[in-house]
This record gives sequence, structure tokens and C-alpha cells, in this order.
Amino acid sequence: MSPSPATPRSDPRHLLRVFGLLCVGSVMAISLLVGAAVYAVLAREITNASELNAIAVGQAILNQERSSLIDAGGAPSVRVVPTEAAGLDQRLREYLAPFQMFKIKIYAADKTIVYSTDRKIIGEKDVGNPRLDSVLATGLVDSHIEHKGEIWDLRNEQRFGAEVIETYLPIRAGNSIIGSFEIYIDVTSTHERIIRVVALCVASLLFVLVIVFAVLYLIMRKGAASLREAQIALHELAVTDTLTGTFRRSHLMERVAEVCADNGANPVRRRSSAYRISLLMVDIDHFKKINDTHGHQAGDAVLRELAARLRNSLRPYDVLGRYGGEEFLVLLPGTDFIDARAVAERARAAIESQAFDAAGTAIRVTVSIGVASATGGAETMENFIGRADKALYTAKNAGRNRVMSDEPSLVAVNT
Repeated sequence: MSPSPATPRSDPRHLLRVFGLLCVGSVMAISLLVGAAVYAVLAREITNASELNAIAVGQAILNQERSSLIDAGGAPSVRVVPTEAAGLDQRLREYLAPFQMFKIKIYAADKTIVYSTDRKIIGEKDVGNPRLDSVLATGLVDSHIEHKGEIWDLRNEQRFGAEVIETYLPIRAGNSIIGSFEIYIDVTSTHERIIRVVALCVASLLFVLVIVFAVLYLIMRKGAASLREAQIALHELAVTDTLTGTFRRSHLMERVAEVCADNGANPVRRRSSAYRISLLMVDIDHFKKINDTHGHQAGDAVLRELAARLRNSLRPYDVLGRYGGEEFLVLLPGTDFIDARAVAERARAAIESQAFDAAGTAIRVTVSIGVASATGGAETMENFIGRADKALYTAKNAGRNRVMSDEPSLVAVNT
């Protein structure tokens, strides 16, 4: 079995998974960002509308109740005469009720609360309030939306989970800022509608994005599958001999080195004399004569058929490759000397048993096979292959069409 033709990072399937995760992340990020943006725009709109409403209400209160709120004696200042407080409170509540207001406070320039619909805080100073400080210092209106866990409305009814626009606006006397209004406008129902609108927008956008990214993902998956097939094809071309379908020599050496390194590096296997690896060096007898007599096309047909018969004689995990012109190398992992000879003899017999069909011509083919086995200690891979090659030449010198073995080494291959 050949290794994967691509590293995990360059495998199109890995890239497709990354793209899929990016699609999901992008859909979620875009939906959340758009939802936040839409909410911010709509919230700003209701804040602006409520701010204008609060300014109008504050100006109306100032015009209507100036005599009750502004002490014109000397330097103008904001104050509420205690004897007029009850009447002022009743008038303000009646006036403010239609405007969906929760609360109103009126501050003097020294931050004292001179009036509030929450009567128990009248007379207190609101120190450490940066928004109040800013309005008194700059005269700029300051509005923002706030969530109130609980609040009392102008009917003295307690409300829970209310959304209000809290607006600070200056009270002026000529060019001087002599106090401030703090007005709470109820926008709970409007805010709920905004949430529904934002949810609908996000859901619609999410639906569209899912469709768009799903189409892109399907296109990418098809492209990744094509790329994967191309990678596999290129890998096969790189490691496979196109004529015989076996491994090329370079890749064959890599596989031999891998198995040999695993055998030598594994402590349990190093201590086990029963664990062996074996090599078969296979060479076609008188192959040049086949080419000279029947032509190179017949020779190619013989090589293809020989590779097929060898493959059929081996186990699925054995490694077969073309070592040279008519030479093949077989790696037998976990195979001792005796079993390796049996495998070699089975392969030799399968090749000899039936004539090869080369473009309609029956050709008798035999092979010579050299066997080498190793275990334990240390030996270079080159020496290991060399012993199999030496055994092959012994078989040829002994008359060909036979299996010869090198004495099994009691040392393992050291790569």
C-alpha cells in the first residue's frame, strides 16, 4: 500500500474541511455583525426621536411652569417653592401622562434634585454623575437607551424589564445653564418591535447566506474531489511503474527502508528472534533472448504478466516493485527464512506453470529468485539487498529457474 499522496495540510479534503468551517464562521459572524449594526441604527433612531420628544417636553414644562421653577430674583436659579410642590407635581403628572414618560427629575445648578416624580429623592444631590456633569458644563443634550429591571411609572405602578430613553437636557437663563432636566421616556414596546425586526433581518440574511455558502461549498467539494483525484493520479505516476503497475525503484527503496527501520527501531521486535523480514530478488531467465526473438512488445507483455503472477502469489501487505529492467524486488514483512523460501518457490512455480501469451505468441518463461532474511542486531539496507542479489546470481550460476537462499543473518537491517 502506498502512502498518502498529500500531507494533511495539502490534502484537498483537509482544505475542504477548513473551507467548511470558514463558511460556518463567516455566516455566523456576518449575521451577528449585521444584526448588531441594524440594532444600533434602529436604537439610534428611537433614541433620537425620544430625545426630540424630551426636548419638546422640557421646553413646554419650562414655558408652562417658569414661575414655579425659576427664581428670577437676583441671579436666575432653579428652585421649587415647597408650598407649590404638590400642585406642580399634579400638573406635571397630568401633562406628562400622554407622552409615555416614566419619570422626570429637575436639577439645580449645584446638582440638587429640586423636583422628581420619585418624591423621596427630592432635596438630594446627584454627585458622581458624569452625564449630569457634562450637561451642566457644556449645555449639550445627552440621551441613551437603558434597561431598567424595575421602575415606577407616573401612575405609581411598578414596572419590570422596561426599556427607557434617559435624556439630560440643560435649563438655560439667557446664556447661563442654571439646571437640568432628566426625563425617562418609555420605549419598551418600540424596543420589542426593534428586536423582532432585527431577528427577522438576521433570520432572512442567515437563510440567504446558508444558501450562498452551501452552493460555494458544493462547488468547492467538487473541485476538491477533482483535485484529490489528480493528486492520486500524479502520485501513482510518481511511484508506480507504468508498464508493470508495480512500485518504481525509488519508491520501492523507501518502502524497504520504512519496514527495515521499524524492525530495527522497535525494542520488542529487536529482542524477538522470531520476527524477521525477508527479500526476494526475482530475475527473468534469458530475457534478452525473448526480446531478440519475439520483439520488445512481446518482452513488455511478459513483464506485465510476470508482475501479475508475482502479485497473485503474494500477500496483500507484501511489497512488490520493479528493481531494474527485468528484475523485481519483493519485500516480505514479518516473514522468516523458511516461509520466504516457500513464497519464492510458489511464485517461481506459478510463472513456470503456464506459457505467457505475448500478442498471440505463447512464450515459456522461467525466473531465478534469490532469498535473504534478517533479524536482530545491525546491518545496512544495502548489505541486506546485496545478499538477496548475491543469492539471485547463485541461482543463475546454478542453472536458472530455481530459488537460492543467502544464509539468514541474525542481525536486523540498520537504515
